[in-house]
Amino acid sequence: MLGITFIGSGSKGNSALLELNNSYYLLDAGISCKKICDCLLERNLTLNEIEGIFLTHEHNDHIKGLNVLLKKAPHLKIYCTPGTASAIVDRGIPIEEYYSMKYEEVFEISGCLCTAFRVPHDAAQPMGLHITKDNYSMVMATDLGCVTPDVIKHTQDADLLCIESNYDSDMLKSCSYPSWLKQRIKSKTGHLPNEGVRGILSRMNKVPQSVVLMHLSQESNTKEKALDALNSFLKFDGLEFKNMHVTVASQDYPSERVTVGNELNSNLKAKLLNNINLESFSREALG
Repeated sequence: MLGITFIGSGSKGNSALLELNNSYYLLDAGISCKKICDCLLERNLTLNEIEGIFLTHEHNDHIKGLNVLLKKAPHLKIYCTPGTASAIVDRGIPIEEYYSMKYEEVFEISGCLCTAFRVPHDAAQPMGLHITKDNYSMVMATDLGCVTPDVIKHTQDADLLCIESNYDSDMLKSCSYPSWLKQRIKSKTGHLPNEGVRGILSRMNKVPQSVVLMHLSQESNTKEKALDALNSFLKFDGLEFKNMHVTVASQDYPSERVTVGNELNSNLKAKLLNNINLESFSREALG
């Protein structure tokens, strides 16, 4: 069984609880150790029952609570790329040992197969995660400025897809961010806009069982706008993905627990692609 609960997700901090079979791991530690422990307590868990932590990259909203977390739970095994490990050490957080994750290299963890893949973001060596168990897969891709062939490759067969839906383009234009930050966010190594989720779903080989929209900006997005952008995609010509469960991860409280447990036939996939004009999005996102 594969599962995920977002403890908190957004511009101010990100962390999630992963379930791989009967083992528990954390995904990032960008919120306080106390908030992480409080969420675990609600699940009748403690830090002692967490086996390790995956670190997607070194930005503060993904490692803010890491130093305290490692002091309280020094047994945690760290999984990250060499570039991320080096960048975290440069930020003053000691990492003595870690499992070095290389792009596209598959390794076994708790009876599952795990693969790190490249995502376009302005960090040292950021990664997305692709985890499979039996015939099911869970994919997490956050902090990516555009949809690349690597991203499509790893998301196209996901049963449980966790994908960034960071900003609404109109809100970003008018929000209080300085112009340099707005440019960074919408660059190809920045963050994915709400409409970017369509570029991923339209290229999938099957309907995912569940989709979690994560890393929403508090300044330039809302839950409603993220869902509206997705729903407008899902309802073309009545092609509603009626069995697909959609969750929006919150910054302020834990999301619902989502676990993975229908194939999109070729004719339906062809109709779907033909009914969606992705030309403008593809120019911007795929370059």
